Amino acid sequence: MTRSPPEGPRPRFRYPAPPLLVRVLDRPNRYRARVRGPGGGTAFPVHVPNPGRMEELLVGGTTEGYAIPVGTQGRATSHDLVAVRHGRILVSIDPRISNRLAFQALEGGWLPGAPRGPWRPEYRLGRSRLDFARLGPEGRPTALLEVKSSNLRVGRTAFFPDAPTERGTRHLRALTRARRRGLFAGVLFLVQRPDVREFAPNRRLDPEFARALGAAARAGVRLWAVRLRVRPDGAEWLGEVPIRLPGAEERL
Repeated sequence: MTRSPPEGPRPRFRYPAPPLLVRVLDRPNRYRARVRGPGGGTAFPVHVPNPGRMEELLVGGTTEGYAIPVGTQGRATSHDLVAVRHGRILVSIDPRISNRLAFQALEGGWLPGAPRGPWRPEYRLGRSRLDFARLGPEGRPTALLEVKSSNLRVGRTAFFPDAPTERGTRHLRALTRARRRGLFAGVLFLVQRPDVREFAPNRRLDPEFARALGAAARAGVRLWAVRLRVRPDGAEWLGEVPIRLPGAEERL
């Protein structure tokens, strides 16, 4: 079956401020790193928007990256570290851009099989807060979408998560229950790097999440994995890659 071409422009995101080239010195905690600017000088702290481990990405003293100035008053840091260089390519470590790209994709028809809008962000379903919902005339959801960011690569496979995630597993189970009640439900994995050929759940690190993803797929939850091209000032949509589920060679 031939898919219709998307109606909207390719989803893309650009930061409002110019990026600053930095070198990462160390990461004292999950949300903080120390960096130095391109001309050397005094090291300064930056906010790390991704609490994941990212051990292969944030190598103190050798990692080159980009930080975006943030003008919010009252912050302890003046910049956000949003991308780092891994080998020859740039990898986004900013999961906040994923929902902005996902919304553009929903509105522009870049997610095959997803119903058209209007979609609204941040919908609470039981104990879970899901990223997007499409509401019917009575204000009840007819479609739900959760978005997850991945930047861990092993070989040519992208994996999620890079740390155990009870919250992520809870989201999958909520979507599975919703699908069994007849709602459309989907999960979009945005791979924040271009150098992958497929996506898979990280069964070794979080087997519970992997089992929940397999159960969601069997229940009819729609899955997509999309890789991004990352630039110092943002990212853009490249296209889908196959999803390899645990316990089977089947690729979605």
